[in-house]
Amino acid sequence: MTRKRARECGVLIGSGVPGAYNAITDVKGVRVGHKTIQKEDVCSGVTVIVPNDGQLEGQHFPAGFFSFNGTGEFTGSHWIEETGTLVTPIVFTGSHLLGLAHHHLARATRKIDGLEPFSNGIVAETWDGWLSDLEKTQIQYEDLEEAIVEARTGHIEEGNVGGGTGMICFEFKGGIGTSSRIVETECGSFTVGVLVQTNFGRRQDLKVNGIPVGQMISENVVPLPWITPENAGSFLVTIATDAPLLPTQCKRISKRASLAMAQLGAIGEEGSGDFFLTFSTGNCYSYGDEQMSTVKMFPSEQLDALFEAAIEAVNEAILNSMFMAETIKGQKNRTVHAVPLDRFVEIMSR
Repeated sequence: MTRKRARECGVLIGSGVPGAYNAITDVKGVRVGHKTIQKEDVCSGVTVIVPNDGQLEGQHFPAGFFSFNGTGEFTGSHWIEETGTLVTPIVFTGSHLLGLAHHHLARATRKIDGLEPFSNGIVAETWDGWLSDLEKTQIQYEDLEEAIVEARTGHIEEGNVGGGTGMICFEFKGGIGTSSRIVETECGSFTVGVLVQTNFGRRQDLKVNGIPVGQMISENVVPLPWITPENAGSFLVTIATDAPLLPTQCKRISKRASLAMAQLGAIGEEGSGDFFLTFSTGNCYSYGDEQMSTVKMFPSEQLDALFEAAIEAVNEAILNSMFMAETIKGQKNRTVHAVPLDRFVEIMSR
């Protein structure tokens, strides 16, 4: 089958209604850019999430971070914990590119119009060293700059792109995925959008809507990437919403979104770094303000609707990262197979 998103294949997650693009870009002002680096045994890259159409100077947003399992790195998380403030674009990449990407991001905030000059930016990583030769994998400043400057709204590339190029999910090809939900509440209609980078999970654990798909598409049907896994992998999630939240409310949503992993059967292995960041565009302020400012607070009693939307969207985004990914060959002739959509749909249709 031609690669299609989960919903296009008839695989529906929950009862919520997605936005127009079923993507994080359904949240007004949120843009996404990729730079894919695939050559000479290199399968890597960067993906960036840029709020407010890239106009971040003096325009900061409430944010909340949650580490489900901390075997990994998410720079800038201490700043978010301390201040509850998102200041820079968010960068997803490979583990061994973390330092370079962080250095380049600090430079980009001083060179690209509209960004806030800032040295403690957000760069998060998952490990793509099974497919990508660490000795050859590099990222230049121009690569990150291109991803930021070329970030766009609307439809988003998924699967083997950007930071997700070399990633593996439930021992199928994984990568970048996105989804969204429209939430109707007593105080208005709001959008919850997510973007994920998937690099976690064991084949036999994969369940979709309770169906043990991973056991039915076993290694006898689709070979595993390895005999003994070299790394347990990790999982990155960014959640954006236009609901007016405080930082503590953002963190609560980040916590709930980790339930999507469990719904799909993941256990959060010891070696997995699973990180969740939520930010709200419904409030905006400057961290350097010297005068009093006023922010809105979404009613806590109605947060359940946002919790549910985030869980559903993360679940679907994970599946989209797999459904849109293609079989790939990396270093040492290693092959990671895409999930067979025809077989998957057949199982689900039973």
